[in-house]
Amino acid sequence: MNIVKEFMAHGPYIRFELGLENLMDEAYRNEGLRRASAIWRSIFDPEDDVIFMHRTSYGTNEKRVGKIRLKRFFKTQLKQMLLSTLPYELDESDDELYTKEWSVEIKAKEIRISYVLESIENADFMRKPNSDGQIYLYNKTKGILFHMYDDRGCDVFSSDKGKLLSLYHQHRKWILDYNRYQIDNLIGEGLAGITETEEERKNRWQLDDSKVSPSGINLRCVNTCLISHFFEIPSVNADKFENEISFTSFDIRRNSIVGNQVSFIASKTQALALIDSQTHLMSMYGKKYGTYTGWSFERV
Repeated sequence: MNIVKEFMAHGPYIRFELGLENLMDEAYRNEGLRRASAIWRSIFDPEDDVIFMHRTSYGTNEKRVGKIRLKRFFKTQLKQMLLSTLPYELDESDDELYTKEWSVEIKAKEIRISYVLESIENADFMRKPNSDGQIYLYNKTKGILFHMYDDRGCDVFSSDKGKLLSLYHQHRKWILDYNRYQIDNLIGEGLAGITETEEERKNRWQLDDSKVSPSGINLRCVNTCLISHFFEIPSVNADKFENEISFTSFDIRRNSIVGNQVSFIASKTQALALIDSQTHLMSMYGKKYGTYTGWSFERV
């Protein structure tokens, strides 16, 4: 059984944001590792049985493949490791590449998890230690797959949605906002059940384009902006609205109170190229609690 393939194809998942765009250098690295470690501790107990999988991909015409050093990831002497040759993990139809997977079953406490997470974190930065491939950690005891794909984030899969619920509540603020609406609907909380009609979607896209196009900003180049979203929320819903937005990575503040309406501003520094996902998410919060009145941006 290809555990990774099965979970990615069928298993519900939560995607967490690790690396934050507004942090730099060591602050960026440290926050990412702090989050990854906390998520790991929420899933794995020391005595849990874990299948550790390391994957590296190669070209079919490569005559020699590099030796993968795996002992460094463990505190104890390894049991027998299994080697499998798989279709290329990113595209099984690509016959010019293939993937080798080394796997071993081990106790969670026997994994040098801090070293493992740092190795993954370093993968795109040419720093040591380096994972030299993708690492998947399957908690066989609990039926949960943990995959920190790089410094930016990690996915947690389970065939049992109920096993993701406590993780959702524990680390809800770290859920990647790009996937938050989808994950809320999967879990059945937050924005679950709040929908956008086709007409609303078209109107939102037109408004987005009316701001982005005249800006002259090339969305294929660095386009980081401070993006602010504006709301008018009935006072009876104000506290609930503010509390729910606080679980996102947006900064929320009350701007003014007029009669029974409270105006809010939710801001986030992010690539302007992601404005569609931002306006969709914010319009859904506006629809749930009051009115979303639009957005503005400043180039950073």
